[in-house]
Amino acid sequence: MIEFRRLKQDEFQQYAESMFSILYENMCQIVPVESSREEDYSLWFESNQENLKKENHHIIVGFQRETHELIGYFQYSVQKNVFLMEEIQISSPYQGKHGVFKKIYGVVLETMPEDIDVVEAYANKKNTKSIGILEKLGLTITGENKRGTSYRFRGTYADLVNWYKGVPSN
Repeated sequence: MIEFRRLKQDEFQQYAESMFSILYENMCQIVPVESSREEDYSLWFESNQENLKKENHHIIVGFQRETHELIGYFQYSVQKNVFLMEEIQISSPYQGKHGVFKKIYGVVLETMPEDIDVVEAYANKKNTKSIGILEKLGLTITGENKRGTSYRFRGTYADLVNWYKGVPSN
């Protein structure tokens, strides 16, 4: 059985290494990096520690209930009427299994403010899996990041909720 919950700011250090390991494993398959794992971890850790100090930044973590193994996480923020999906990482043995992806969204949507209208996300141009998922969620490419390495996606919150509820899109 898998369970999900919001990560508290004071728990981040406890789970950071496991979270980064999932990210690193996933991203090395998509975009090999030239920097060391230690350098990448240090930058990732500092950035996330700062983000967690912000009231609008959240992380949902998923655990295998029996073993307490971290199986994935979802980072997002809410700014005014925009839901920004920042990072979703699921450990490879759980990708496409047990409904993990949809369950994470269920936890997120339960706590979303009512005035959200827009959903935004970024996906590395080489990450065809993420691009396909974002399109399936009803988001469309609206541009690129400053370095030109990722697509910027945008869609309506209503389309995301409809996807979650299984309502066919128009």
